[in-house]
Amino acid sequence: MKKLSALIFILLTYCISSPDTKKNSGTNILKNTSTEQNDLEKNDAEDLGSQINTDTDKTVKEDTKIYTIDSVDAKPYFEGGINKFQKFIRNNYYYPDEWPVINGTVETNFIVEKDSTISDISITKDAGYETGKEAIRILKKSPRWIPGIYNHKPVRVRYYLTIPLNTNHE
Repeated sequence: MKKLSALIFILLTYCISSPDTKKNSGTNILKNTSTEQNDLEKNDAEDLGSQINTDTDKTVKEDTKIYTIDSVDAKPYFEGGINKFQKFIRNNYYYPDEWPVINGTVETNFIVEKDSTISDISITKDAGYETGKEAIRILKKSPRWIPGIYNHKPVRVRYYLTIPLNTNHE
């Protein structure tokens, strides 16, 4: 009797644990298998997609970071040096005749981008008479810069520049 009870218990356990006790045609088995495989592939694709999105988000965050001039390995600079850039400013800065004599400075800052352009130009101090507006106009015309380098890659760097003014009309 104990043997019969054990045999019935084993058979019941086997029947309950088998996925399908009905006889299926070969087509249905293939459909079930392919459906399960599709579900697994979708889950794998979603997992992979979330990994890709996470990696992309990290890259975007790294790409948009703005470094300070002291935190980079190589500082951005104007091709030809600061003296050539100052000459560019002197040659292009427009002083209207109606301006009085102005001896002062315009303090600016901007971002030297990875592609060598400058952006986000702002004036922190000007000498009045729209001197800051003229400084922005000149900086927008600026030739390309050499970008800053951090970990052997070009990065965005905030650059501070003081432009001395002497509007003596002589």
